[in-house]
Amino acid sequence: MTKRLCAFAFLISVSTMALYAAHPLAGRWVGGIDTDRGQMQIGLEVKEEKGKLSGLVKTAHGDWTVKSITDDKGTITLTFTSGDAEGKMIGRIKDGHFAGTWDNSPMAKGTFDVTRSTAR
Repeated sequence: MTKRLCAFAFLISVSTMALYAAHPLAGRWVGGIDTDRGQMQIGLEVKEEKGKLSGLVKTAHGDWTVKSITDDKGTITLTFTSGDAEGKMIGRIKDGHFAGTWDNSPMAKGTFDVTRSTAR
């Protein structure tokens, strides 16, 4: 009976941890964009608190607030505000990189590639 209770308690704790696993985009990322208007280094900081994601896209033009992050079967869409405009990063995470298309119309369109930062 004790073994069954221990096994049950273990399964409950593992299931609970899985429910609260951090989103794969949570953390700090560094890299750049390559657009029709040139290249620029960027940073991305994503925090997860109580199941909600928030963050900043850090650029030479200032910090832009992340409005939303959605994940559709591994394709992540991150929307952000940049002044009066709204931009999007649409991509996938693979081998420690978040990469895809950058659309900050009407300012610039192109691609982005950021790598998970190990710096604290």
